[in-house]
Amino acid sequence: MAVPSYFIDDGDGGAVRVEPTGAYACRQDVAAPDPDVPKVHAAGIAQAPNGDMLTVYYGGEREGALDQALYMSRLAVGKKTWSAPEVVFDEPEKADGNPVLWSDGNRLYLFFVTIEGHGWEQSPIRLITSDDSGKTWSDPTVIRADWGWMTGTNPIRMSNGEVLLPIYDEAGSSSGFYVFSQDMSTWKAYPEDHASWIRTPGGSIQPTVVEVEPGHLVAYMRTGDGAIYKSESTDFARTWSAPVAEPIGNPNSRIAALKLNDGKLVLAYNPWVEHRSPLRLSLSPDKGRTWENSVDVEAQSGPQFTYPVMTQSGDGFIHMVYSYNRNNIRHVVFNEEYLRDAVGLLSNWPEHTITEFKNGVRRNVVRQCSYAPAKGNS
Repeated sequence: MAVPSYFIDDGDGGAVRVEPTGAYACRQDVAAPDPDVPKVHAAGIAQAPNGDMLTVYYGGEREGALDQALYMSRLAVGKKTWSAPEVVFDEPEKADGNPVLWSDGNRLYLFFVTIEGHGWEQSPIRLITSDDSGKTWSDPTVIRADWGWMTGTNPIRMSNGEVLLPIYDEAGSSSGFYVFSQDMSTWKAYPEDHASWIRTPGGSIQPTVVEVEPGHLVAYMRTGDGAIYKSESTDFARTWSAPVAEPIGNPNSRIAALKLNDGKLVLAYNPWVEHRSPLRLSLSPDKGRTWENSVDVEAQSGPQFTYPVMTQSGDGFIHMVYSYNRNNIRHVVFNEEYLRDAVGLLSNWPEHTITEFKNGVRRNVVRQCSYAPAKGNS
C-alpha cells in the first residue's frame, strides 16, 4: 500500500501536504470527558461521502439510563481535531445505544437499538439515514421490532453486492447476520434457523466479519470462553461452520476485524483473559491464518480500553475509535507501516494528551495530530 500524505501547519495558519516515507500513528480524544454526559461507550466510525470522518457513540448518566442518547463528532476534511459532540438521535425517556455507522459512498446508515423494556435484551433494531454526509438525518425505521437482537459491529458490502450486518442475540449469547439487498431495501437474517446461530460453550456475541475471498467470510467473536473464536461461511453468510478457538485470549470483550485495500487483515482486541487492557492491533498477511506485527496502542493495564471499531479511509489510513474507560471516546489513526514497525503508544491514563508517532519518533505530548482527512478520499 502506498503511504498516503498528510497535512502539517505551514506556520502561517495554513497547511501543506507532506508525503511521509514511513510509519505514522496519532492518538487523541474525540472529546474531553463531559460531566453532563459522564458515561460514553460503543462508538461507530465511517467516512462520510464528502470525505469527513464521523463517529457516533452513546452517552448518558450511566449505561441504560433514560437520558442515554446517540452523539456524533466530526473530523472534517482539512481539520486535525474532532468537532464538539452533538446529539444525533434521542428517543425521549428511552436509552438509545450500540450505534453502527456505515456509508455506501452516497448515503450514511446508522443502525442502533432503543431499550423499550428493562435492558438491552428488550430492544428493537432501528435505522436512520443521511444523504448530506451526516448534517441531517431521516426519521427512524424499524429493522426488527421484536426484542432481543442487537447491533454493534461494522457492516461490509460483500463481493456479490449484498450488505452484511452482523447481529447477535443478547439473551441467547449467539451470533447471526442480516443480509441486505444491494439497494438496502430488503433484508433477511441468517442462519435462517435461529437455533443454528453461532454459539460457543460460554456464549459468542458481537461478531466482526471480513470477506477473505468471494463468498468466503470469516467471523471473529467475543466469547465467555477465554479466547476469540472464529466461524467461516463459504456461501455469502447463509451457513456457518462450527466455531473454533483462535490462539488469542479474550476477556469477554468486543473485538474488531478489518480487511485492508491490499487484502491484509487487521485485528483489534484485548489480549489477556483477565483484563480489558491493553488494546492491541495485529496484522495478518495470509487471510487470518497467522497474526503478526502486533502493537499496543494503549499499553497500560488497569483502565478499560474497549469496544474498538475500525475503518479505512480513502487516503489509505486506518481509523479506530474505542471507549477510553467509558469516560470518553478515543481515536487512533495509523498506516500499515506503523503496524510493521511495532512501536507501541504508551497509555496516558488518566491524562488526555495527544500522542503521535512520526518520522521514527514517538512524542507522548503534542499540540495536535499532523493528520487531517483530505478532500476526495471517499
